[in-house]
Amino acid sequence: IPSFNNDEPATAVYTPISLTKINQQIYFVTSTPADSVRLGLQEIYGEPSNYPDLVVSGINLGENIGEDVMYSGTVGAAREGTLHGIPSLAFSTPGPTYKHLASAADIVVDLVAKLEKNNHLLENPFIWNINIPDCEYSQIKGYEITKLGSRPAHYPMQKQITPRGDTIYWQGMQKHPEHAEYGTDIAIFIKQEFVSITPLELLPTAYAQMPIISSLTE
Repeated sequence: IPSFNNDEPATAVYTPISLTKINQQIYFVTSTPADSVRLGLQEIYGEPSNYPDLVVSGINLGENIGEDVMYSGTVGAAREGTLHGIPSLAFSTPGPTYKHLASAADIVVDLVAKLEKNNHLLENPFIWNINIPDCEYSQIKGYEITKLGSRPAHYPMQKQITPRGDTIYWQGMQKHPEHAEYGTDIAIFIKQEFVSITPLELLPTAYAQMPIISSLTE
């Protein structure tokens, strides 16, 4: 397990970030998606009174289902928006070919338009994790409200020695169950017919564990 000396802080936190303006609507940030949202809000928009009504993160190339939301930069960017008091959407679509990104973009436009028509829903911040099927727009059957599912652990990482003698590891592929619990994002993902929308909590406190900790520490 890597550790850091107190005199040598983690570089991921203390490395400077640069912001490059491409045009009036596009900026490039040399950091994580969450940092991009944070810097965009604080530097580009400036004051909370000037913040946008909605943060849209993605479309991520690759699904974000189940435990993916704990690691996902796309979901992290949406969470950053919610931390700033802004309703936020995290969009993803599976590969491997990404032939239907235009269809996925149409779904993004559709859902944002639905929120615009019901703008009272934007009065309170929220996070929605949204996975779009890898198919033509006309083949998508609609939306399903889902909860997070659970998948088996990844296949083991693959060890490899580079031509220079360095040891590297390739990520193990994700395991998808043949059958998933009804009502989960994974069950919807497997069929690739509906857009799944999973509302997420901002802070994942495990309240059921509190009595256990209390009895342990008395």
